[in-house]
Amino acid sequence: MKTKILALSLALIGMLAFVSCTKEKAGGTFTFSGKVQKGPFVTGTTITVNELNENLGQTGKSFTTSISSDDGSFSLSNIEMESNLALLSGNGFYFNEVLGQLSSSQITLQALANLTNDVTVNINVLTHITKARIETLVGKGMSFPDAKLQAEGEFQDFLGVTQHFNQGFEQMSIASQGDFNAMLLAFSVILQRPSNNIAVVPTLPAELTWLMTSLSTDFAADGAVNDQALVDTLLYNISMQNQRYIRQRIQNYYAGLGLNVEIPDFESYISMFQAAHQELVTEFIYPEEATPVPEIGPGGEVPNILVKDVTQFDGERAYVVAAIAPLGKSLKVKITGGVRPDTSLNNGWVITENTDDSFTIEAQRQNVVVSLLVRLWDENWEGNRDGSATIEYYEDSDTPTFTKQIIWTGGWPDFK
Repeated sequence: MKTKILALSLALIGMLAFVSCTKEKAGGTFTFSGKVQKGPFVTGTTITVNELNENLGQTGKSFTTSISSDDGSFSLSNIEMESNLALLSGNGFYFNEVLGQLSSSQITLQALANLTNDVTVNINVLTHITKARIETLVGKGMSFPDAKLQAEGEFQDFLGVTQHFNQGFEQMSIASQGDFNAMLLAFSVILQRPSNNIAVVPTLPAELTWLMTSLSTDFAADGAVNDQALVDTLLYNISMQNQRYIRQRIQNYYAGLGLNVEIPDFESYISMFQAAHQELVTEFIYPEEATPVPEIGPGGEVPNILVKDVTQFDGERAYVVAAIAPLGKSLKVKITGGVRPDTSLNNGWVITENTDDSFTIEAQRQNVVVSLLVRLWDENWEGNRDGSATIEYYEDSDTPTFTKQIIWTGGWPDFK
């Protein structure tokens, strides 16, 4: 009997020793690198690494470094930790990819990570917003890997991504090819409201922080975003953005750093979000009125010369060219004759050609109104202020799908 008790005791001691060794092996000396990205965070950003226990509680041990390159890169070498779980935080200024300029104030992004040597641990808006959900799940007894996998899957559902990616959010980068990277960039873009109002621009980082915090708090409870006002805010941001310009601004930023990066296809993932949360149009729509300046709100609408069955206008007033294209469909409009665009009031078109007698525009986004202010005139008026123009519509086609002639009386002879 004593022999059996002794054997059992030794086995128990051995088991405890094995568990102890297993936990001890979770720690060690770590070397890793990563990037902090909304757009890229810039030189001087502070990176803090806090060691966490298995319950994601902070142990009190921390390490700091800083970003030394404007592409958001950082690295840490030979840090000794008793756990491989860590909370990474980046606090600094970032490149606002929607406006094409540095942020006016600093923001903080965070990521929970399971560290191993030579691992890439990026800090971005996806790691930041899913952090609280992972903590909630671990608090309910789930392991960190399982909690992280579930939270990332739930958030991909929210983004409208039906085929989930195996890559962890901390592996994603806005400046690399791949659908998973495109998903990250798409969400980074739709979080940021565009504005040309000089009084509003300084408030945008604080607004971004509020929006991310609100999304994170809502998502943490049940793995869903239930506040429709938050979803509407993201959809509103999309309705204000010029996606082609955003792509070009990101490319120009990295080119300025001497880096040749390939920007992933984020536009398609913005469309996926719209498809998941917005009523979709199924045909090309030309509203009777629209505003070229959405920020001014209701009351700024003017008539739309693209309405197909309207051909006569009053040349002494302002108009817009406005349309809504279905998701996945292209729209180009060419206007030849006495119509001139006001390029300072352009919401969602890109002007691809602009000569003395014609201009061509292409819609930069779908399922939302795009609009551009125009005026009617005739440079050969010679005292007669009447005019005419030809409008060609290219609805997901390389050849015109509809053409109409418009005429007007009166005009803006001095407008060029």
